[in-house]
Amino acid sequence: MPSFEEFADGLTNFTDADSVWRHTASLAYDFGFSSCSLTMAARQATGLESTYLKCDLTEEFHDSYRNDGLIDCDPFLLFSCTGLAAKRIDSSNLSSFPGASIQHQAFLDHVAAAGASNGFAIPVRPAGDEIFGGWLFSSGEGSADFERLVGDHGRETHLAAVLAYERMAALGLGGPKPSNTLSPRERECLLWLCDGLRVSLIADKLAISESAVNLYISNAKRKLGAKTREQAVARALVRGEISL
Repeated sequence: MPSFEEFADGLTNFTDADSVWRHTASLAYDFGFSSCSLTMAARQATGLESTYLKCDLTEEFHDSYRNDGLIDCDPFLLFSCTGLAAKRIDSSNLSSFPGASIQHQAFLDHVAAAGASNGFAIPVRPAGDEIFGGWLFSSGEGSADFERLVGDHGRETHLAAVLAYERMAALGLGGPKPSNTLSPRERECLLWLCDGLRVSLIADKLAISESAVNLYISNAKRKLGAKTREQAVARALVRGEISL
């Protein structure tokens, strides 16, 4: 199994979005996920329009999503992408999507038929943006086994997904441009975040207060146009501000 560092370094070898998707899907398969999708959409007067869809479920599902209006019933886009928090979802019923109604069940029926009963949803752009959506890593395993899978590899999968999307954005899928370069302290804080440390441990490492760490992270997010810490780390890596 490749390390996360090898995955991140490998992203620089690709010059198109589909290759980045395949690279990310390969890492997900190594972790134990059985399927992977990235869906980006825009709101139009007639409903949602797919701006990028890469999915390894059945060809029938892929065609229905693009051509039969299935995208307009996608609970992941409609309810999981209201924010940027990653979450484990039950793809087989509506309980994972507060606010969803029975009209969205048809979408879940398609997903279940394709063998994806559990999912790990990672939004990369929220519904308030012009283009929004994210990744869904799925499996047909039972809930207990899937929970262990996310527990073992959730953090790496989350960061890999955000980092991969930032590489795609740099290749033309859109995304905000960098404004100012980061300060040395801001880079240090992001590097320690990438290593999985909490703010309190970063403060101990740098011999500064937790408030100072939070301020450096906040400043880095602002400069990078990032909404979350994971997104800030990903953008800093893609833009060469930090390296693993």
